[in-house]
Amino acid sequence: MSSALMTLKYHYVAYSNRISINMQCILPQGQTTPERALSNPWFDKGFCEPHQYRAALDRCKGGYESCDMFIDIFAERVCLEREYAANLERWAASSIKRISQSKEFGVNKKVWVESIRASKEIGNTHTDIAQRLQDTVVEKMVTYKKDNYGKSILHVKKIKEFERDFEQAQKPWLKLLDKINRAKKDYQDAQRQFKKAETAEKIIESDRGAEEEQKTKVQLSVSTYKKQCEALKSKYLQYIEEMKSTRANYENAMKEVLDRTHSFERKRLAQFKLLFTAFQQALVIDKDPHLVKMAEAFTQSLNTHDADKDIQWWNSHFGSDTNTNWPSFEELKD
Repeated sequence: MSSALMTLKYHYVAYSNRISINMQCILPQGQTTPERALSNPWFDKGFCEPHQYRAALDRCKGGYESCDMFIDIFAERVCLEREYAANLERWAASSIKRISQSKEFGVNKKVWVESIRASKEIGNTHTDIAQRLQDTVVEKMVTYKKDNYGKSILHVKKIKEFERDFEQAQKPWLKLLDKINRAKKDYQDAQRQFKKAETAEKIIESDRGAEEEQKTKVQLSVSTYKKQCEALKSKYLQYIEEMKSTRANYENAMKEVLDRTHSFERKRLAQFKLLFTAFQQALVIDKDPHLVKMAEAFTQSLNTHDADKDIQWWNSHFGSDTNTNWPSFEELKD
């Protein structure tokens, strides 16, 4: 290989590598659409093409899986709310025990214990939140999933129903498409043979030394292939015309099933929106009776707090208000 060609090859490889590196940097940044992110094999293809309906089935499957994920996520939130309430109860019991065993006394000790007890009331709030989430969010989705999808050991019933309907609508079309593809192959194969025969005929005709028998044989071959091409072309065109005449019915049949999957998906999305709203409402606590009760208990307890009273009590038992036993002269007692 010449040095010029080697240099050219080196620059080409280097340039290709730079392009490859740049593409690696650019492509991930462009993967922002769901189709790219999910590597959807059906993206941007004609829906009526063979088996493209599987995109609709995949959407149904994704919806089913999202229902499962919804249940798992909010069931986990229910557990968190209940665990918080239980932890709060344990914290209150432990705290009150520590305060009771401490050197604290009087009104301050009483208000401290009452404050801990009052704060436990928010645990009931979280218990109620957990119950509302369970009843109005989790259980509602469990029921929706059961009523709308169904499940057998082998498959999801609703998805299987859509699959059967799509297959039934597409089955005649696939048979016709198979006929068209076979007719196309047969016709184009014959065309290639015909062109080869024509080329052979031209070569024989230009060969002055060719025998008449050879010329006749080649001419017969050309004639045979020509008739075969015409017959196969007619059959091919016949299937194309049959496709044109049945296309509208096929498209309508496929669209009818597709529209049902749209309605099914629309219903699912509406259910999600409804339960998102229920989730929000389950967390609203601005009028929660437990918080009102807790606030009232706090206020009542704090109103009894009196630092002077505790100082006075302590002073009367340990301070300057106690009776000091002053020393006085004492005779020896027998």
